[in-house]
Amino acid sequence: MTNAVSAVEAAAYEALSAGVTLATVHQHVPANTPPPVVIIADMDAERLGTKEGDPDRNVTLTVTSIIQGEARLPLLELQAEIETTLDGLRVTPPGWTLKFTFQSSDGVLLEDGQTYVGNSRFGVLAFSN
Repeated sequence: MTNAVSAVEAAAYEALSAGVTLATVHQHVPANTPPPVVIIADMDAERLGTKEGDPDRNVTLTVTSIIQGEARLPLLELQAEIETTLDGLRVTPPGWTLKFTFQSSDGVLLEDGQTYVGNSRFGVLAFSN
């Protein structure tokens, strides 16, 4: 992997694709894909060390879930599946050691009264090998 963010994105996609059964998992959702979907959404990276050029990062990963229905429960179940899949995950893709930790989640009902959108946030420590 070329950098920490790429390594985190690839590892999250692989883990979620294997661990999530309640929705399809995407890095980029194809047009006209119906919910439920899980999207590897926002990522924000901060340098861990103080040395310029240090590749180690603390990455904040946001995983977005979208469902449609008359109740919030399916969103909560999907977010629980995402949390179970990623929280505590330790993986070592080529060149990296990654440690995922659950931070927070939220869920909102959109104005259409049928679409629920949730965000699950994870901190990922990414150390280059």
